[in-house]
Amino acid sequence: MALRSSEIVLSIVIATLGRTHEIERLLNSLAAQTVNNFEIIVVDQNNDDRLTPILDIWSDKLRIMRKRAESRGVCRARNLGATFASGEWLLFPDDDCWYPEDFISQFDVLRAAHPSDFYSGRPVDLEGNTIMGTFEKAPTLVDRKTVWTTLIEWAIVIRRSAFEEVGGFAGEIGPGAGTRWGGYEVQDIALKLLKAGYRGYYVPTLVGHHPEDLSDRASPGSVAKIRAYSVGMGYVMRKHDYSLQFFLPHLLRPLMGVVVYTLSGRPGLAKRSREIFSGRWSGWNSVPALKTHQK
Repeated sequence: MALRSSEIVLSIVIATLGRTHEIERLLNSLAAQTVNNFEIIVVDQNNDDRLTPILDIWSDKLRIMRKRAESRGVCRARNLGATFASGEWLLFPDDDCWYPEDFISQFDVLRAAHPSDFYSGRPVDLEGNTIMGTFEKAPTLVDRKTVWTTLIEWAIVIRRSAFEEVGGFAGEIGPGAGTRWGGYEVQDIALKLLKAGYRGYYVPTLVGHHPEDLSDRASPGSVAKIRAYSVGMGYVMRKHDYSLQFFLPHLLRPLMGVVVYTLSGRPGLAKRSREIFSGRWSGWNSVPALKTHQK
């Protein structure tokens, strides 16, 4: 039986570009959820109709709407999709991630037990091991310190009214934005939410899955990607008035990597560490971040 719109609790906004079987996997994981109190808004950034047969198949099993994005950028697409949402809460999956069948039911339990304005979970492999960075091992409030070890874009659920109040994601940050700031958009919006007085809560048992990047870390593509993310980190830290004292360890770690990898005869990884260092410093000194810091 189809749910009435008043019964929709969660609006799931999927910004997608260039994916097909990954979208099928994600939709399959959503169809397998143990609750059905959600809608799906697909923001299609493709220039073709590759998604049409996929969405046609799933349209009688899931509540799906499709919107075309006129401009590129994952954050712009997420913001566009959110304008069509009817749920109280927003989830923004990567188009190549997927969720265990109890993800949404766990979220329902979580929001009843720990009232907050946004919740974050942990990225894991199929064995439950943390992937894609370092994450806190115990539940904790999200604050200006833990925001760097509790968040990933596709495992954060945000109250829609709070999302709207802070203006959504920053369109200039993230993949496809057309700027140098290639990542850390989720830290940016979380910091905006915290500044506005909203509360965030992280629970490591709220998990989702994502393909791991197992490519050569010293390859040109991998190095370029990590530099873009590093520039984004420096930019977001400066934009949100972090002190140089807080920022310095984030510079010293990759700088030490340059030394260690050079001395151990691994020039590719030394270059990667050098790009992380210079990227973070470049982002810290970005003109928009400087202007924000000086206000």
